[in-house]
Amino acid sequence: MVSVAVSKLGKTDLAFVQSGAKINSVHYCENVFEHGLLPAIRRISNNGRSAMHAIHHTVAYLHSSVPEFIEPE
Repeated sequence: MVSVAVSKLGKTDLAFVQSGAKINSVHYCENVFEHGLLPAIRRISNNGRSAMHAIHHTVAYLHSSVPEFIEPE
């Protein structure tokens, strides 16, 4: 499995999942998102300072769709 984040600001590098890994939300968040996609997203969005208005919509969506979602500080 491979993941990538794409927006009008740019795209992240590919984040690969090790062959044979059991993919669940904990594994995805801790390995793919936290160590792969999130640092790259922060880098291309100037450390989260760009397009803050769009983040509010995304956070609201994740609250309603992902029960284990933890809102960014």
